[in-house]
Amino acid sequence: MSYQPRIIFFVFAIMFSMLAPAAGAGDDRPQVDPEADKVLRQMSDFMKAQKHFVIRAETSYESLLDSGQKLTYMNQVEVYLKRPDRLYVERTGMIRNQEIFYDGSSLTLYSRNRNMYATAKVPQTIDEMLDYATDVLNLAAPGGDLFYSDIYEGLMSDVISGMYVGKNKINGVLCHHLAYRGSEVDWQLWVEAGDRPIPRKYIITSKWMTGAPEYSLTIYEWDSEKVIPEDRFHFKAPEGATRIRFLSDQEVKTVKKKLKELQK
Repeated sequence: MSYQPRIIFFVFAIMFSMLAPAAGAGDDRPQVDPEADKVLRQMSDFMKAQKHFVIRAETSYESLLDSGQKLTYMNQVEVYLKRPDRLYVERTGMIRNQEIFYDGSSLTLYSRNRNMYATAKVPQTIDEMLDYATDVLNLAAPGGDLFYSDIYEGLMSDVISGMYVGKNKINGVLCHHLAYRGSEVDWQLWVEAGDRPIPRKYIITSKWMTGAPEYSLTIYEWDSEKVIPEDRFHFKAPEGATRIRFLSDQEVKTVKKKLKELQK
């Protein structure tokens, strides 16, 4: 899997002083606390075994203003997933009001604010589609790490070290708290304790970006029993909707360049 955590700190300095000693010369294996590794594997195995589920969550992402002030934007998110080839995501917030439809052959991104949509042919599994959406369509996939069939492989792909912090509660649910460091990002994960090790909270810090912006996902409702109707994954264009296309790599680079010029 080519996907790595990549989304836009909150691990206290004292925690990092407790990490395992640096690897010896020639040893580039991640230095991970066995308990943290055990919990992460259990969560990954449990999630892989879930053939379908519905989650409701709250996400936040940080944006740094030119003045140096940091703003946090909140979104409400619903996710309907059916393995191996069905996914629907709805994001609602002050800025983003979007729906994402994946039916096993096409991916559609619909903006309710603008009544516009873009559709593209994509690979036939969720794993491959997520890679394609990121690498080819230039779409950010906030929290997408948690929807792969093998979460462990994806999360560990950039890990340098990891630790087991302890147990605390997320929305009243007792969880294992894990903290990992990577070469590009640091991330934390809270996994429900007990016989249902689902991810309850996920925080990613882009530590080399100015201001170390942070993305978080907090799951407050999980349902693996609900029957998901097939039409949930198929997009039907609303009346008056305008179809547009996804930008190419070169077009994305041009837009980013112009934005930087405008910010000078």
